[in-house]
Amino acid sequence: MPSWTVLYVLLQGIAQEILSDLVEDACLGLCFEVHRAVKQGYFFLDDTDQESMKDFEIVDQPGVDIFGQVYNQWKNKECVCPNCSRSIAASRFAPHLEKCLGMGRNSSRIANRR
Repeated sequence: MPSWTVLYVLLQGIAQEILSDLVEDACLGLCFEVHRAVKQGYFFLDDTDQESMKDFEIVDQPGVDIFGQVYNQWKNKECVCPNCSRSIAASRFAPHLEKCLGMGRNSSRIANRR
């Protein structure tokens, strides 16, 4: 029966080999990506100046998302029905159109009852 130190050294060697294989695969994948980008001609397309990068910085302020836009902007949106010209909340526009135009699954069932 092997001692615990021999088993520990064996497991440590296996873990080290797995780690080195993972690092080697990651580096090889990166090399392949860079080689393909250079060969295809789009390697330097990601180079941008610092001034234009300021437009895409992450915003860390309360009440806005990471792009600096207000969270609940869709709750205030309203749409006008092309059939009856009523102003309807955007979240209720599709169900209203279904009933107003007489199309869809539920409206055909209502028509069959009449």
